[in-house]
Amino acid sequence: MNASCHPPPVPRRLQRQRGISLFIVMMFLVILSILGITAMQSSNLSARVAGNEADRTLAFQAAEAALRDAEKDIKGLCTSGCRSTPISPETADQFDTTCALGLCLPNATTPVWEQKDNWTVAGRAADYGAFTGSAALPVVARQPKYLIEYFKLGESFVYRVSATGYGATLSTQVLLQTSVKALK
Repeated sequence: MNASCHPPPVPRRLQRQRGISLFIVMMFLVILSILGITAMQSSNLSARVAGNEADRTLAFQAAEAALRDAEKDIKGLCTSGCRSTPISPETADQFDTTCALGLCLPNATTPVWEQKDNWTVAGRAADYGAFTGSAALPVVARQPKYLIEYFKLGESFVYRVSATGYGATLSTQVLLQTSVKALK
């Protein structure tokens, strides 16, 4: 008996298919890896967008608080640190071109709220709570500031209030404006 220990020959059709499944599995792994990385990047981007929006909302709320504080200042509603002379049309001489203590005469060429120095130089823009006694805002990187411009429109007087608020970072800043009719 001449028995052979060799396995029977493999048909040619099967010999050509060896290793193809490894290639297909590797391609699926590459595709799944790319999808996973893309999902992580999208998630990180969404988290950053949400964080930036929350910071912008905080800055917006701080600017709104400064507008309300300026309206209190105009109306003379003060608990501490009040102005020596309340703001009124009769004391228009308090307003000048240097915006001392946040009281500004309008500038014919460049609006006062567009001039960077009015916001950055000490003693120009009024700090939140400086003339009303309002408590400092928590969480913000810097307390909001405001400028009050004095206008005479016919027989009435109007104040334009510009306020800037900051978020949790100094790079997030919001500027808001409102008009307040002066009471006589």
